Amino acid sequence: MSATRPPTRLALALLAATCLTPVGTGRAAPGDALGGPVSPKFQVNDFTTHNQTDPAVAMDASGDFVVAWASYEQDGDGSGVFAQRFDAAGATQGFAFQVNSFTTNHQSKPAVAMDANGDFVVAWRSTGQDGDSYGVFAQRFDAAGVAQGPEFQVNSYTAGKQMSAAVAMDAHGDFVVAWSSYGQDGDGTGVFARRYDAAGVAQGPEFQVNSFTTSSQGAPALAMDAKGDFAVAWASSAQDGSDFGVFAQRFDAVGVAQGPEFQVNSYTSSGQFEPAVGLDADGDFVVAWTSAGQDGDGWGVFAQRFDAAGVAEGREFQVNTVTAGTQIRPTVAMDASGDFIVAWMSTGIFARRYDAKGVPRGPQFQVGGDTPSSHWYPAAAMDADGDSVVAWASSGDADGHGAGIFAQRFDGVGRVVGDFDGDGNADLLWHNATTGTAVVWLMDGETRLAAGSIGAVPTVWEISGTGDFNGDGMADILWRNTGNGSTVVWQMNGLQKAAWSSIGAPPLTWVIEQIRDTNGDGLSDILWRNTGSGATVVWRMNGFTKVTVGGTGSVDSAWQVP
Repeated sequence: MSATRPPTRLALALLAATCLTPVGTGRAAPGDALGGPVSPKFQVNDFTTHNQTDPAVAMDASGDFVVAWASYEQDGDGSGVFAQRFDAAGATQGFAFQVNSFTTNHQSKPAVAMDANGDFVVAWRSTGQDGDSYGVFAQRFDAAGVAQGPEFQVNSYTAGKQMSAAVAMDAHGDFVVAWSSYGQDGDGTGVFARRYDAAGVAQGPEFQVNSFTTSSQGAPALAMDAKGDFAVAWASSAQDGSDFGVFAQRFDAVGVAQGPEFQVNSYTSSGQFEPAVGLDADGDFVVAWTSAGQDGDGWGVFAQRFDAAGVAEGREFQVNTVTAGTQIRPTVAMDASGDFIVAWMSTGIFARRYDAKGVPRGPQFQVGGDTPSSHWYPAAAMDADGDSVVAWASSGDADGHGAGIFAQRFDGVGRVVGDFDGDGNADLLWHNATTGTAVVWLMDGETRLAAGSIGAVPTVWEISGTGDFNGDGMADILWRNTGNGSTVVWQMNGLQKAAWSSIGAPPLTWVIEQIRDTNGDGLSDILWRNTGSGATVVWRMNGFTKVTVGGTGSVDSAWQVP
């Protein structure tokens, strides 16, 4: 067994949670996650004979989504590609339908992308259709699931194998397909791509993505912003001096390379591979990958953020907080504002959510039900507001015949826990990321006693957490401006904002890691962390006043406060 590759290509997928902070602790509360599930898991495929695997999922700006997968023996000859549409509430839209028209041999490994209005395209690999091994084919659909024209071949070079298709679409329906091609660049595998407009008309010939061509470059991942700028990442052999490394190339909306290709991973020992990419509406992006030996035990999942100009934001960071065993096959989904989720396969499906600044919203959490070891092949998608869906293949759920495709939906509405009225019961603070409105629910167990809006703030302000900053036994709210770093405390009394004040504006390289009472005086303090240097600082608070500011040392980004 290789020491630098996962023992299997199986993997799992995804979704999301953020930090919920009980008063005075700043700890994530189990089961009270931001971006929590809004549905139980559900089966996607209706044909259950034999195996259904290789799910792919895409979501439009409003949360409508489509899941595609490979189904074995359903079309009478090998495997075929099928899909099912859902609305934003998770209700099926029509029946599952076959995507591919050519059914001889195998059509499998689908990829899917969707525009802001719900039009979508599915790409896949097909055996023997182009006259020589695998080729890449695609089919366009409108938002109602009606095929737009016939299926079409993407690759024009047909010798050998063209496979591992990836696809991304902008807000208007223009799209790009990328794939691995064997032997086309003269040495092993290379990454190629082709652009199309919203009508499915090719915008020029296929083109090579990678500049370094020695040995093999493959397994492309692809994402696109609202305007059509896109980024491709791939695994490259022998380029960084130690097995595989992850490299990427940015392109503008007309397919012009933006600067040279660049290495994504900083840690280069052993192998880094299986990249995944997510872009926000403005072109900021994140790449996640599997790394061998970096987390101290087998394979781990790491990631790196970049701005729209391709400049690294901070350092690469470890996503998985549990390092025992294997963590592989990451997948990434990002909303319009840059908040994102990374999910991966370990002993089950695990995921972790981050805000647009790369601040983790709580520790990793498990997704996917009570039979995690039988879940694999992840896929995740996110709408403009952060609502998400995860799909996976499972042989342990109630399909009845081999593997089936299952999914679960998650919301993107912010909610934080704190005792706002001092009755000893945790209450809920909700924040609408679209309107900026904040609402408190005063709770008694599962009963909502009262609810009220406490104001609306510009959406550039985010809730960093809650804590009792003035010692009155009631939760206060800590806000952070994601544009200029300004930090504000709202002192609360039930549903009323009693007072507020700015407490400073640290540079955005400093993020709020925790809110907790660090010195036992009954008042919440703030732990800051520098995303570049790893330096940590505590602000000891008394109401709106910083009593002391002290450094607590520096720690590597692999270390996180749970």
